[in-house]
Amino acid sequence: MHEIRLTRDEQPIPGTVLYIGPFGTKALQDGTSFDFDWLYTEVVSATIREAGMKPVRADSVYGPASVLDAVWRAIQQAEAVVCDFSCRAPNVAMEYMAAKLIGKRMVYLSQSAEDIPSDIRGLRHIPYSNSYADMSHMRDELRVQLKAVCEEPVQEMALIPMATGGTVPARAQVVSVSREFVVVRGDDGAHGVLGGEDVDWARIVPDMTRLYNVGDRLDGAFEMSPSGGAKYTLLTGRPNPWQELATTHPVGRAFTGTVHSVREAGVFVRVAGPLNGLVPRSALPPGFHTVPGARLQVAVTEIEARRRRITLHLDGPAPQGSSPAAPQGRADSGPVLAVGDRLEGEVVKVAPEGQGGYLLLSVEGRRRPVFLHCSAMTAELRRDLNAGGVDRGEVLDVEITHIDLERDRISVRDIADLDDQEPATAT
Repeated sequence: MHEIRLTRDEQPIPGTVLYIGPFGTKALQDGTSFDFDWLYTEVVSATIREAGMKPVRADSVYGPASVLDAVWRAIQQAEAVVCDFSCRAPNVAMEYMAAKLIGKRMVYLSQSAEDIPSDIRGLRHIPYSNSYADMSHMRDELRVQLKAVCEEPVQEMALIPMATGGTVPARAQVVSVSREFVVVRGDDGAHGVLGGEDVDWARIVPDMTRLYNVGDRLDGAFEMSPSGGAKYTLLTGRPNPWQELATTHPVGRAFTGTVHSVREAGVFVRVAGPLNGLVPRSALPPGFHTVPGARLQVAVTEIEARRRRITLHLDGPAPQGSSPAAPQGRADSGPVLAVGDRLEGEVVKVAPEGQGGYLLLSVEGRRRPVFLHCSAMTAELRRDLNAGGVDRGEVLDVEITHIDLERDRISVRDIADLDDQEPATAT
């Protein structure tokens, strides 16, 4: 890694496991060939996910143009590292030393003890081969060791902010708010700008005034630029779901997704994690109808990570009047909803504080309204509620926070207006 300075300027992301190992098909000592890409995809990656963690390989990490920069960034961000010494790959030895320099918690694999560099032989490693029994044993042992190392005390190199760049975690207070951005002041007096693209991986916030007020306290980080400026972000330490999207959902990939919401722009369908894609209204057949919670067969048309947009199209015959089945034991045939789903709700009852302090909202495809308590409202909406500024028929964007199946009651919280985001991912 001679092209970069090994200075710590990134924080580890909880639950992230970096795999360091050979790439592609390699010849083993016995003359046979082994596909290490298959090993990562079908064995190592799957085992890490079974352990409740997120697998990362260096070639999937976004970063500066230099590959070495991306690898160094991935090593810093990993909570733990799985290092496979098989085939004596030079890049593995180099990346192992970089991870060791930081003090990363590590698990070691190798098809042969002779492949481990001579100056560190004696490391406890998990042996494996292409046989089913050995591979099965390796998976079981890897799962156990990952759990064990993540319970060990952290003894990593401390983050060292650099004058020319780096990320510095810091609490800050909002000192100025506009539609486009928020100015914050850190506890040490440093100032930075929080933009709409640094709040949520799933969307770019169109109006920061709906989310923040002067005096609000934030937990984020200052990102220093080489020019000496600083921006403030709330995304440090939160896995970027766009990094794997090109691999898991490339353009043309067809899949069955759950309808997240139906809006004037079209139908938003859950793609991966918090990310939703849009089937534009213009791409829907005449008379097409669906509701949140329905299942649709769609395919990826375009991914615009920088704009946080995923465009989809219907794949195959479009179902007419599609609607999901009701859960067992429910007479209500409304949509199947889950905590975290975001909806549009029309106000059907207004009760200011002193009269209950809540709103009832009607959502498409559901007979009973959802419940929005004043404690789950944004400061602006709560003020409007008590000042008589909320009218029946007004449409609000909300997110489901609790579902009581026995009483068929859904509670929600108020979120910022997303109308300006069409056709971005709906959240």
